[in-house]
Amino acid sequence: MSSSAAERRAKQTVRNLVLSLLVTLGLVAAIYLGVPRDDTNRVVPVDYQAIAQTATGSLGQEALSPEIPADWWANAARLETTLGVVSWYVGFVTPDNQFIGLTQAVDSNPSWESELLAGNLQDGEVVLSGLTWEVWPTLNPSSPKGTKEYVLLHRTADAVVVIYGTAPLSDFELLATAISSQLE
Repeated sequence: MSSSAAERRAKQTVRNLVLSLLVTLGLVAAIYLGVPRDDTNRVVPVDYQAIAQTATGSLGQEALSPEIPADWWANAARLETTLGVVSWYVGFVTPDNQFIGLTQAVDSNPSWESELLAGNLQDGEVVLSGLTWEVWPTLNPSSPKGTKEYVLLHRTADAVVVIYGTAPLSDFELLATAISSQLE
């Protein structure tokens, strides 16, 4: 066998390797570009007011379902049990994509409150629509904001209502006002 034939076969192997690599990259690109992708939001709004009606019996009192602005939406609504305390939770999303959570607990205890308010420190009170709310800002502000960056807590004779989140204070005041009309 001649050395030129061996040289040609050696070059042919490299050439075939490069061609197969190009074909493989072309197929990968075609598959990537050809497969449709759904970029819509997978978190769907929930009808928290309907869920509140069914949750009322398990909660032992009327579950709060405040009227929110039309451009807000609820992304979760459920009953939760933590440390033996049954609570009603609703998560709201504001127009600027900020979060406000509402938790209403009947027969809460100090352990439950301590766990809920971990990382926050009471810093006074504010009166909104006739109700006194304790203000609990976070001890460790973060970027991006944590879910309990700001907390308002209101105690009734038989329940504790807590709203918390990352939204501006004006949104907290709006929700607190809606809650106060339902508590009256």
